[in-house]
Amino acid sequence: MNKKPFIICMAIMACLAVVTGAYSAFGNQFVNIKGEKVSYKTVSAAAASAKSKTPSAASAECSVKQTTTKPTTEKEPQGNNNGTSSSMPYLIKVNKTQNIVIIYKQDDSGEYTVPVKAMVCSVGKEGNTPSGTFKTSDKYTWRLLEGNVYGQYATRITGHFLFHSVPYFEKSKDTLEYDEYNKLGVPASAGCIRLSVEDSKWIYDNCPTKTTVIMYESDKKEPLEKPSPIKIDTSDTGKRNWDPTDPDKNNPWNN
Repeated sequence: MNKKPFIICMAIMACLAVVTGAYSAFGNQFVNIKGEKVSYKTVSAAAASAKSKTPSAASAECSVKQTTTKPTTEKEPQGNNNGTSSSMPYLIKVNKTQNIVIIYKQDDSGEYTVPVKAMVCSVGKEGNTPSGTFKTSDKYTWRLLEGNVYGQYATRITGHFLFHSVPYFEKSKDTLEYDEYNKLGVPASAGCIRLSVEDSKWIYDNCPTKTTVIMYESDKKEPLEKPSPIKIDTSDTGKRNWDPTDPDKNNPWNN
């Protein structure tokens, strides 16, 4: 009988037994490249943690992909105060058909019937801006948006939908997407309500958390005229990168 294959087989089995015993003895541990004992659970947890820290486009606001179903169309609510009488100073209404925002204050009866301010806006270009009645929540001086761009003076309406300025390429006031600014007044956003800096800041400053927002579609004439936005001369390299309405003292439009 040739004993050589038998001896080799026994040697392999002995090695496997040693490795298995060592793994058990160290309490389900591995040895990393530094010679340190690391458990399988530790390795798995580290991998999961690294994966969770990877930036995701889904974390940005107003992503079209985050709207799984097209919002239902809601006509302009009828009645004096639309059932929203409260202690809040203002009510915000967004006419998605006309791309206009109207701010209302309360009358002597506590109903929001007095229009005080109109703002030109841009709703979602793919019809994904929701309709309905919502309450504002979070506020941000700067907020990351869909497409890795940034908006100033953002106020959350619902979910990933916000009021915010026209986007900037960077978190810097002199990096405005001026071509997008010139689209104010027509659908142009990824779903949020775009405004000039002046108007987004007004909502940020004057409309407390839990202010009611009603968004609807209507061809009916609104009580205030839709403002005409300033048009940026895209060949003017000295001004085009700034929102013309931004009150910042460094804004060349203010000089």
